[in-house]
Amino acid sequence: MSLILKHFSVEDFKDVIPFSSFGARVCYTSGDLNYLLQDPRIVEKERRAEFLSKLGNYKHFSVFAHSFVYKKVGEEDALKIGATKFKSVYNPKYPDVIGISLRHYLEELLQVSEEEYYSSFEKIAEFESEIKPLGQLENVTLLRLQTEYDGWAVFYIDKVSRNMTHQLVRHTKLNFSQRSQRYVKEDENYLIIPPSIEEDPHSLELAKSLDNLTQSIYNTLVYQFKIKREDARFILPSGRRTSIVVSGTLTDMYDFIEKRDNIHAQWEIRNVAKQMRELLDSNVKEKS
Repeated sequence: MSLILKHFSVEDFKDVIPFSSFGARVCYTSGDLNYLLQDPRIVEKERRAEFLSKLGNYKHFSVFAHSFVYKKVGEEDALKIGATKFKSVYNPKYPDVIGISLRHYLEELLQVSEEEYYSSFEKIAEFESEIKPLGQLENVTLLRLQTEYDGWAVFYIDKVSRNMTHQLVRHTKLNFSQRSQRYVKEDENYLIIPPSIEEDPHSLELAKSLDNLTQSIYNTLVYQFKIKREDARFILPSGRRTSIVVSGTLTDMYDFIEKRDNIHAQWEIRNVAKQMRELLDSNVKEKS
């Protein structure tokens, strides 16, 4: 029998289910944080389960990585799971504890029984749970913080450029769900403009001209020539505004922060790392 299925059930994730639906909705909507926190597919348990079930049908497993729990399973089984499951969390300081995500559980369950896999989403519809943001600084919001064992944090980051997220996703120990240009309309989106360009009127005018031109071409391709958004997006600047959900252990979060809250890092990702540090430090202190 699978070691994960031996020790875990879908009920173990009942309190963290909304973070999977939140991550998924960020991928498919242009709405801001207030919109997301009122989205029925995030806040209503039946609608949430229906939405996650559709993602499960399409095997879109990545969003399920944001729902993460730790559990005591015995030293031998904890070590085996940690050695064989990518992005599970094992620490010899807690030799009988393993941390896994809902993604681990669902992928394992699907291999064993498709019937049980699909019925697990019916159980999810019974879970009363919600997201209560713990703090916000500028464009960074701390959605969840667990401090036991190696901890776990979930952040929502908005109003940043795709240039910034290209740097962010290099930190591969973390999990990401980003606004999709394949599915989300870019009609009313905008360019993130660096301070060095914004401070110079001539540079600013050029940057805005480029964004207006590419927006016009994008609209023409989509609405006049009926080009799919997934192809029309190729002409958009990489400085376009995006949003992203980031989750991971506190160890990995602080590793990212130490590398990017640094004078050698670019201004945008450095600002995000600094805000993440402040939010984590203040909330970890409250929990200690």
